[in-house]
Amino acid sequence: MAMYTIDGAMAEALGHLNRIACHFRKHEQHKPANELGKLSIMIVNAFSEGIERIPDSDYVLDDSLPIRNMGAENQQIMRHDTIQKQAVAALMNEVEKENKEPVRGHGNRAGSWAQVAGSMAKVQGQPKETLHYLSPMSMSSVSGSKQSHSIDGENGARAMDFSGAPLSPEIAEAKAGVVRIYGRVSREAIRFVTTRIHEGPLQEIRVETNERTRVTFQYASHALAFVKSNQEMEEMLGYGRFGTGYTVEMAEIIDWNDEHRRMNQPIRERRRLSFARKRLFADNMSPEKWKADIRAVAGLGNIDFLWVFNSGNATAVFTSTAVARRVLEAFNKWKDTRAVYSGVSVTYSSDPCEKELVLVKDTARSSFAKNLNFAKKSMR
Repeated sequence: MAMYTIDGAMAEALGHLNRIACHFRKHEQHKPANELGKLSIMIVNAFSEGIERIPDSDYVLDDSLPIRNMGAENQQIMRHDTIQKQAVAALMNEVEKENKEPVRGHGNRAGSWAQVAGSMAKVQGQPKETLHYLSPMSMSSVSGSKQSHSIDGENGARAMDFSGAPLSPEIAEAKAGVVRIYGRVSREAIRFVTTRIHEGPLQEIRVETNERTRVTFQYASHALAFVKSNQEMEEMLGYGRFGTGYTVEMAEIIDWNDEHRRMNQPIRERRRLSFARKRLFADNMSPEKWKADIRAVAGLGNIDFLWVFNSGNATAVFTSTAVARRVLEAFNKWKDTRAVYSGVSVTYSSDPCEKELVLVKDTARSSFAKNLNFAKKSMR
């Protein structure tokens, strides 16, 4: 008989409350839905107070049930409980901050706590392919935006067209997830991390110390899925996605700020920019000069990688959406002030961590670039 732990039961209960609240909202019963969200915070507070007085060894519910010797199945459940406990701890920290602030709007912010807790139950019981965003509805998509076609077949809306778009949340928002990776930070630390993540878009990757890297996912569900997948790999191979000597933990579940909101429609900011114009890299502009201009704006240590596909298309990936925005704004100004960039299209494109980017040149479309040691495909 599999063990059923108190934190697992809490996540499951909050998940049920979230489904009820979403059903109420579906039928336009917003007041009771928001009340359920507020009550979820009270439940989490009570749970936090109670669990502080219970040792980890007593987390298993219903002692009267027979529990067989620890086998492979129960070992796996215990490992999954570790992820769950990390997420519960992160949730508790955010609840404490929530209690110190007045509830804004119509209580929608409170309603999202049940969504976050419910995602923990999803992570434990479902494959990562079935995970959903932790939001009851997506931000409204604005049609009619200017589009630009790039070499990788994506259409990206010009961010500057939406510079005045409202960012204030009016609906129950999702949560962002922060993962910390412990282990030796190499010279190519950013690329080393990002090539091993494919669960969803990242808002930021930051090297905090020589032994610690912080990764912020736009959605907490993607962060939890990544941690779970890494742990499953450890169970099978004895090491996770980053190899021996590295550990991964779910560190925080945090409220969205404007950086996370801008990653939604209509702006859809990403760490990656696509550059397109006929004969962009001809005449007075070379790939080396383009890279130098980007480095000058982005700053040292803020670039994941730069890639030129052909004479008219290139892409750049940065350590955060904020850095990408700074570069995009600079190039949009240079279109009017520097002849070499006149008419160039610069748009946000999908993060390689959410959609695999095959780096090829026109002369070798059938093969991967040989001079980049990208391991993402083999890690899937």
